[in-house]
Amino acid sequence: MTDNAALLTHAAHAQAVQALLVRVGWSIDHGDLDSLASCLHPDVAFVRPDGQVLHGPQAVRDAYAHRDPNRITRHLLSAAHLQWSSPDRVDAHATVLLWTGRQSDSASAAGRPADAVQKLGEHHDVLTLEDGRWWLLRRQSEFVFFR
Repeated sequence: MTDNAALLTHAAHAQAVQALLVRVGWSIDHGDLDSLASCLHPDVAFVRPDGQVLHGPQAVRDAYAHRDPNRITRHLLSAAHLQWSSPDRVDAHATVLLWTGRQSDSASAAGRPADAVQKLGEHHDVLTLEDGRWWLLRRQSEFVFFR
């Protein structure tokens, strides 16, 4: 493979990884549990900020299916840093700003009021390339600040 072809292949993989990370957050925020599950490797481990570990796509799906239906979340991902440990494995570290609110609050042209406490955290993810596509294999989330 030429240097240019290798660079293009690497860039395409980096873009696919970034898109997968955004899709996971969007799926959680919008309650699209089928989309969320389709991003997760069969051996996925989700480590939540409280230390709870969810093993497998069904456990992750069930956890989000049982959350308060009145709760609205929006995850803003930024500063995703990718570190390749092999051509088929990448560690991704992203900063996450989590805003929450309530569906029952009245919406206006400006949106709904946000909850009083908002959180800044990090996702430490491991993604793997299998069967020609990227999967989320592990996510460890932690909060750094709250306000």
